[in-house]
Amino acid sequence: MNKKFIIKWVVTFTVALTIYNMTGSFWMSLGILILVAIAESYVIDFIDQRKNKKK
Repeated sequence: MNKKFIIKWVVTFTVALTIYNMTGSFWMSLGILILVAIAESYVIDFIDQRKNKKK
């Protein structure tokens, strides 16, 4: 396993668990977890595009 992969999912799970504890709703925490994953994907793609433009 990749160290970055494990750290990424630990942080994401911690955020989702914190939201679950604050709201008490499993579905809301699951939705936020999905939104965080989508946002992270867009940010990583944006960073990769910027790196390719510099080359």
